Amino acid sequence: MLSPGQTPDNPVCKEHLVTDKTREIEALIQRMSIEQMVGQCLVIGFVGTMVTPAILHRIRSYTPAGIRTGLTFRTKDAVHDPYAYNKEHADRTLRRPRGTVKDLTVGLPVPWCTNEEYCGFLNVLKAEALQNGLGIPLHVTLDMEGDASADYFRGGIRFFPSPMGIAAAGDARLARDAAWATAAQLVPLGYDWIHSPVLDVNTNPLNPEIGTRSYGETAETVIRYGREALAGFKAGGLITTGKHFPGRGASSTDAHGSLPEIAISRKEMDTHLASFQALIDDGLPCIMSAHTTYPALDPSGAPASLSHAILTGLLKGTMGFKGAITTDDITMGGIVEKYEVAEACVQALNAGNDLVLIRDESSLIDEVYPALVDAARSGRIPRERLEDALRRSLSVKYDYGLFRKGGLRDASRAGRGIADPKVRRIAADAARRTVVLLRDTAKVLPLSRETRVLLVEAVHPLHRHTNTMECHPGLLWEKMLEHSEKVAMVETSLEFNEAEQQRVMGRLDEADVIVITSYYLRRYANGNRFVARLAASGKPVVVVSNTPYPQSVLPEYATVVLNYGASPESFTAVGRLLYGGGSTAAG
Repeated sequence: MLSPGQTPDNPVCKEHLVTDKTREIEALIQRMSIEQMVGQCLVIGFVGTMVTPAILHRIRSYTPAGIRTGLTFRTKDAVHDPYAYNKEHADRTLRRPRGTVKDLTVGLPVPWCTNEEYCGFLNVLKAEALQNGLGIPLHVTLDMEGDASADYFRGGIRFFPSPMGIAAAGDARLARDAAWATAAQLVPLGYDWIHSPVLDVNTNPLNPEIGTRSYGETAETVIRYGREALAGFKAGGLITTGKHFPGRGASSTDAHGSLPEIAISRKEMDTHLASFQALIDDGLPCIMSAHTTYPALDPSGAPASLSHAILTGLLKGTMGFKGAITTDDITMGGIVEKYEVAEACVQALNAGNDLVLIRDESSLIDEVYPALVDAARSGRIPRERLEDALRRSLSVKYDYGLFRKGGLRDASRAGRGIADPKVRRIAADAARRTVVLLRDTAKVLPLSRETRVLLVEAVHPLHRHTNTMECHPGLLWEKMLEHSEKVAMVETSLEFNEAEQQRVMGRLDEADVIVITSYYLRRYANGNRFVARLAASGKPVVVVSNTPYPQSVLPEYATVVLNYGASPESFTAVGRLLYGGGSTAAG
């Protein structure tokens, strides 16, 4: 394996390293049992900070390639979260916890932890993986796209705007800096892999799933910023995953709930394939396949994630991709409404996926794994397909140095990236440059210190999860109070239910101007109806949103501030803009 100090980019040893890599990976594969080979094609989910007997058993017995972690809830079980939003089909593969599998109360936050404690927790999982005699490091991955997408939000970590917000700044270097700063914080914590960058070209303004997760609406924009993000992540030592191949930007359906179809022509698909091809040419190590059907690419009706024509024929063949392919979460509604999970996993591997992501933490995995082993033993999953999958995923781990020290980190230094002054400067710069005054035709801004303002602040999920003195519900209120004492606030949910609306309507006489945060975050209802109700009162309304799209911003809104991020720095910039300090007009 790579010795300390060696890197794949060292020109002196590159040829030697390639030879060593090929030889050592082949030797590893030949030592592995069928059970171990199957396990190395799986990435399993685990949410929280408590090491349970079940997760240790699964790591020890199933030899998974990786763990997808998160801190949002203490559990992600089929019992509690039956395949995201598509509960209609949940009973098809529902498995209740058994034995020491988590069966916890819904909605409670995970235990609070320091960065050092979390790194130590991940080290326990990684160390367990090294006990099987193979020496293959367990990789740890997450989502950290920006805005509300942050699977790690403890220990003072700095957050960044959404990809579209980064692009709105008009400086591709910011994409590189933000990616590097993200990696600089995550790698010391124990993370090795990230499910970014998003390479979807958002050609449908009403896309319910992608939207601002995309860098933009043209292939040129996504390529420009995606390339810089890839370079930044690589410089920070984090393995990247371009998603969602062959592109979900034209979709009108969220794959978390049901299986979308993107019925555009083969020529139109070229726009969506272009960003993937560009980053493949730049050395992208991993690609995530989409749970979406594309009749122009595969008329069989199989989703891309289960399509041999799309993954093996197009991606690995025509486009020449040599890295690893992972599925999106195989228990998403887009898959389970049509397939049993074990069957979907078999088809996913045979289609060309090298890693299958199973985020469900119930006893489902304990039934899926033996079913996959049986399929491999019978030849339904050919041995040569398993070997090819392992060559690809192990090669990525080798290239990024994961075999050194088994991926373990020094827990005493887990927070050094978060504390890095350079990281903090980049976060502040990104926030400042991605708060934009979209329009103010009513000439409401800047607000005077004497203006009576009623702030309707919908609680951003990142603030609810983080909930520290620095980043918490009511953050915009705090930042506006720095400019004026005449700011009243009503806190609401993102859905603006009727009781919450009544609370607001009953206080309109206190205000000269209404400021409302109206976010679009996939499964949450938007606030357009409530904004219209407020506007009908005759009071000037300032909408602060995280998207320029009609889900939360309609053409009739006279005053709109776009805040593409959720960080304290972003809300500081919003406060300044509202009161006349450092405002930025959209170009």
